[in-house]
Amino acid sequence: MKKHDKIISFIFILVMMVTAIYWAISTQSWTMLGTLASVVCFGLFVLLGLRTIPVLTDFVLTNPAPEVTWKSKEQDRRQAWLYIIGWILASRILLMLIGYSFLIIQNGYSGGLLSKMAETWHISGIDASSYLGIAENWYVTEGDPKFHIVFFPFFPNLIKVVQVFVGNYLVAGFIVSNISSIVAALVAYELAALDMHRKNAMRVVKYIFIFPAAFFFFIPMTEALFLALSLMCLYFVRKKEWLIGCLCGALAAYTRSPGVLLIVPVAIEFGRDLIGNYKLLSKKVFIHRIISAVCFLAIISTGLLAYLFINYHVTGNAFQFSIYQREHWSQRFYLFFDTVRYQMEYAVGTFKSGDSRSFLGLWLPNLIAIFSALIIMFMGAKKIRPSYTAYFIVYFAFVVGATWLLSAPRYLLVAFPLAFAAVALTEEKSKDAILTVVSVAGSLLYLAMFVAGYPVY
Repeated sequence: MKKHDKIISFIFILVMMVTAIYWAISTQSWTMLGTLASVVCFGLFVLLGLRTIPVLTDFVLTNPAPEVTWKSKEQDRRQAWLYIIGWILASRILLMLIGYSFLIIQNGYSGGLLSKMAETWHISGIDASSYLGIAENWYVTEGDPKFHIVFFPFFPNLIKVVQVFVGNYLVAGFIVSNISSIVAALVAYELAALDMHRKNAMRVVKYIFIFPAAFFFFIPMTEALFLALSLMCLYFVRKKEWLIGCLCGALAAYTRSPGVLLIVPVAIEFGRDLIGNYKLLSKKVFIHRIISAVCFLAIISTGLLAYLFINYHVTGNAFQFSIYQREHWSQRFYLFFDTVRYQMEYAVGTFKSGDSRSFLGLWLPNLIAIFSALIIMFMGAKKIRPSYTAYFIVYFAFVVGATWLLSAPRYLLVAFPLAFAAVALTEEKSKDAILTVVSVAGSLLYLAMFVAGYPVY
């Protein structure tokens, strides 16, 4: 290990140990399984960080050679796009049929497929109803809808626009989500194709859409839009279209709060480009490049700043959303491994009490999603682009570090580096087949629980 890697690794370990000591001192509830789960999660995260550091520094500091990308004929690309679009549309129809079938199995026949869309997908029981309410009435300051201010505005903005043409907010929500799904699939394919053969790029798309919780891409939720914008941000940055990429990042940050974390991979890509061209540029041009990079990075933060301004304009407090999250949902940011502690404690508690719905629908899927994501990224950290791994690390710490985490599978679904790592780990057909079968089976089981009214959020 190089000297600078040793120094950075030491600092990383020191920070993590200080964090662990603070957690140990401040934690009031201790159980054997909860503590064990926290320690394992903490250890996996530290190992992932240590494995990433030398790869990341080498990526940034080594003078990059011209990138080798897989090329194909334009006709092949068109065929791939048509195949992806066809596959996404067919999978949406299949999802509708499977979800409706699960509803009939659960409740018996009580209406046609289209008339039961809202009931099948529990629109009134998940965040979709809040987004539709914002689209129709914007943010308000009275009644229960005042809490809608915690939801970001770009997705409702798009629903509002589409509703003008279709005349129905629910239909507009489905349209926005599914068009976003198609865009996400196409951009994921093109982004992956910058580094790998197009057959593997197609597998990246496959894994994104068969991971458990992928059915949330279908319904009026932000996942599909957020994923599409995140992928577009990285794709255009990789193509040296800095302004377009950062504008996409700003829209991602205007869609969901973790969007601002795209600053991390974009900054890494900027840093690599600046260091790689340092000796080729004059001092004046190099300084101009640095200033431009800082300005481009600042653009990403404007999405979050716009949301804060809306908070201020509506409520008089730019951070009113955080007050509602804390007081209404007991939600604030804390340590991700403490999240695993209480998730394990709730899982054990609900299992012992016989509350199978909460155990199977909420706490067990959360734990499986958290640990499987860490393991996949740890195993694939040296095989995918380091800027992607760095993004996963900060994204994971941010979204899992919620004090009342109910949606780990959904949140981690849009951490696109997971699909890249999954492809890197399944080069052998047998491994690819196994992970595909496991993912599809998990998806069907998770969807069945969702339709059956289990606490799947």
